[in-house]
Amino acid sequence: MINVALAKEMQAIDRRAIEEIGIPGIALMENAGRESARIIEEKFPLLHDKKIIVVCGKGNNGGDGFVVARHLANKGAHVRIILLGTVEQIKADPAVNANIAKNMGLDIHSVSPDNWSSLKHHLRHADVIVDAIFGVGLNKAVDGFYKTVIESLNQTGKYIVALDIPSGIDADSGSLIGAHIKAHLTVALALPKRSHFLYPAASAMGEVRIVDISIPPQAVTAEKIQVHQLEEKDLNLWTPIRPADSHKGSYGHVLVVAGSPGKAGAGALTALSALRSGCGLATLALPEQCQKAVEFNPLEVMSVALPQTSSGGIALSAKDQILKLCENKSALALGPGLGNDPETVELVAQLLAELQLPIVLDADALNALAGKTQVLNANNSIKILSPHPKEMSRLTGKTVNDILSNKIEVALEFARNHNVYLILKGADSLTACPDGRCFINPTGNAGMATAGSGDVLTGIVASLISQGLPPDRAASAGVYIHGLTGDFAEKKCGQASLIASELIANLPTAFQQVFPKFTNT
Repeated sequence: MINVALAKEMQAIDRRAIEEIGIPGIALMENAGRESARIIEEKFPLLHDKKIIVVCGKGNNGGDGFVVARHLANKGAHVRIILLGTVEQIKADPAVNANIAKNMGLDIHSVSPDNWSSLKHHLRHADVIVDAIFGVGLNKAVDGFYKTVIESLNQTGKYIVALDIPSGIDADSGSLIGAHIKAHLTVALALPKRSHFLYPAASAMGEVRIVDISIPPQAVTAEKIQVHQLEEKDLNLWTPIRPADSHKGSYGHVLVVAGSPGKAGAGALTALSALRSGCGLATLALPEQCQKAVEFNPLEVMSVALPQTSSGGIALSAKDQILKLCENKSALALGPGLGNDPETVELVAQLLAELQLPIVLDADALNALAGKTQVLNANNSIKILSPHPKEMSRLTGKTVNDILSNKIEVALEFARNHNVYLILKGADSLTACPDGRCFINPTGNAGMATAGSGDVLTGIVASLISQGLPPDRAASAGVYIHGLTGDFAEKKCGQASLIASELIANLPTAFQQVFPKFTNT
């Protein structure tokens, strides 16, 4: 599991390493620059043939840049440093490294608004540009001369390596706040920052490589970082045990309450994905007319007909039958294709107030909660919600833009206030827990933006919680596996042709990879 830091958390970690543990700041700067140079050399092994321009600001990021320039020059690269200011303006540790570069005879050009245009021609002849202008402390849009420089670097079309984070990007929010470097490679120093993984900022990172700059673990642990990115090795440790003498009842029974006219397939996708994800049994409860349509498809799923309204949705009178169905179930998936009939909307609220088993809510079950999310606090049953940003907007009353610019904070606030686990779906899907932890998902691709994809996720999560995984693991692992099966599907059919049934078809491959010890004796 990878810690994902806020800028202030990273600054506190640096300060702790320097002031409490006693590591000189210049040693950390040396490590950062040396490791960044190593990554660049991995990308361009024949450095002696390369012309590299390092564009340095006057702060610590610029200091890292001077170290990078020195190490690349030592490897034989043709290095030119463009300093946005003068050496005399640089202070503290960055000044030490600037003077080392100067004393080595490295080619340093001090530029200002007055002479920038005369030096732009150097950029045209570069093979690689290293962005060492601003680090993670930036939280406002760049303007003036710096904006001109950033735009000029992007216009070159050259391969750009950003140190720690592309200049011009707020390291925390994932938002794009103005002109910013569009990197091909970003070397994250010590720990990744939130914007390395949160969109739209993540789209400016290119490949992200995390390098160790030798900050002691205790300096990181003391910060108690709450946001993490899952790794496959985490899931390997969460594998549900499947003894040789087990039976289908050992792995739980998922009930899916779903469907309305024209949307019966949503529930079928959920139920089948639940079975493909390891639960022993799945029952699909739908309005009577929908049940007739899917009774034998898929064959492995049991189905139950529920009373329906005049419009074909599930009637409020189905409540007692659903409560009875839940008595011997280990998890409920509620919402896929449910529709918005007023009776069905009321049914959702009444069920949530009474049910005690774990519930995964998606789609129309979420829409039914708009304006009445207090029902989520009616009891202490485990509830996992999986909204996309527009559904999250209906739940919270916040605009989609407000949600997208503060994804983690919005998701965590809702999870804490309602004691739920919340999966905020997107290219950077994240799982927020009521205790303040948050997991950013690294898997998945744009091909998964297709009808039924969310229904498959609902089935995976319900299945995992049915098999006994705690809700935080069921939710975060479910999102990881959902994205991974999408990555496998993409390899077979591309993004444009990827459909939800392809996700289900590739679940076995995904599970074999993340749960290698699924069978234990």
